[in-house]
Amino acid sequence: MPDGVPAWVDAAPLGAARWKLVRITRRGVGMTLAAVPFWAAMAGVAAFAGLDPATLALFFVIAGALGYPAGYLLNRALGGDLAARGSELRGIVGAITVGQLLGWPLVIALLAMEVRLVAFALAAMLGAHFLPYGWLYRAPAYYASGVAGAVVGAALQALAPAAANVAIPTAMALLYAVAGASVWRRNRREGASC
Repeated sequence: MPDGVPAWVDAAPLGAARWKLVRITRRGVGMTLAAVPFWAAMAGVAAFAGLDPATLALFFVIAGALGYPAGYLLNRALGGDLAARGSELRGIVGAITVGQLLGWPLVIALLAMEVRLVAFALAAMLGAHFLPYGWLYRAPAYYASGVAGAVVGAALQALAPAAANVAIPTAMALLYAVAGASVWRRNRREGASC
């Protein structure tokens, strides 16, 4: 379907606006793929440094300073604009982004008060932000990532709390890689090519 418009555009609520958003942002696939090394590095730092709050805090500062711009730039390299310039739905995209960023004070508080829950909180918080994108982008992989991030994170936290800060990021790296590959394929199949 690279030359046409997917059939869902005429049938889905706000279909034309959502398809335009998909073409502008490329479903944010670059940001999803850039998160894979973030999660892998978090697992490595937690395995090496344990639960030392100072080391984990330094990692978050460095990874945040590099991760978000890397995801933005990768998405740009793939032809997408995460700011959704030109889309009627840009305000919704901005609200979802700000909502995600407002969760970071929770991570900071956990670093200071309960460092064992940092990976779980991140998995749940970052997973939850995928849910509205699942609908906006008609991307089942984002629904699955959102639910799986919270469920897998909670299960690992409950069943293996001593290893959770390594196990959860490892699982998230895998989930994000699968989601990124799935969204990449969907973009190519529907003509929102990367």
